[in-house]
Amino acid sequence: MRKTLILVLFPVVIVLLSVRLAFTEFFVEWEYSKDDFPKDRWGLSNELRLQIAKLGLRAVLSDSGMKEFKASGLFGNREIKHMQDVKKLLSFLFSLLYALTPVMLILLLSLRSVRRIGWMLLLSSLIVYGIGIFFILLSFVDYDWLFTTFHNYVFGPYSWRFRDTDMLLRVYPMRFWFDATIFTLVLTFVITGILQIVGFLLLIINRSRR
Repeated sequence: MRKTLILVLFPVVIVLLSVRLAFTEFFVEWEYSKDDFPKDRWGLSNELRLQIAKLGLRAVLSDSGMKEFKASGLFGNREIKHMQDVKKLLSFLFSLLYALTPVMLILLLSLRSVRRIGWMLLLSSLIVYGIGIFFILLSFVDYDWLFTTFHNYVFGPYSWRFRDTDMLLRVYPMRFWFDATIFTLVLTFVITGILQIVGFLLLIINRSRR
C-alpha cells in the first residue's frame, strides 16, 4: 500500500514543484529576453509588456497582486475573472504541493531500508519520465489542441477566450505558454534526474555495506 501511494504521489509532487518553480519572474524575464519572442502587433514595447506580464504573475500568486492587477485599468472584466480563476487553481495546486510533499517523504522514510528507498526513487523516476516524454511529444505534435483541451476542461469553454487586442493575449502569446510548458517539463526531468541519482547512490551505499 505504501509503495503504491509513493508511486502515485511522486509524479504529482514533482510536477507540481516544477509548476511552482516555473511561476516566477525569472521565467518571465528569460522568456522576454529571447530575440525571437513575438512582438506586439499594436506596437507595445517588450519592456512595457514585460512589466505587465510580471503584474499578471503577481496577480495569480497573491491577493495584493490581484488588487494591483485590477487597479491597473489595463484589463477587461473577463480578463480579470479569468485571472481570478487561475489564482484559485494555483492556490489549490500549491497548497496540495505543500501538503503532499511531507506525506511522500514520510512514506519513503517509512520503508526503513536504504535499498527499498533507492529502488522506489528509481521506479518512481521512470514513471515521471514516461509522463513527461508523452506531454513533450504531444506539445510538439499539436500544442494548440493540448492548450485548448486543458483550458476547456479546467476553466470551461468560454471563460478563457479573448480578442487578439485584449492585453492578456498581447503579453502572454501562445509562444509564451508553449515555452512555459516545455520549461516546466524540463524542470520536471531535472528534479527527477537528481532524485534518480540519489536512488542510485542509496543502492550503492546499501551494496557497500554488505
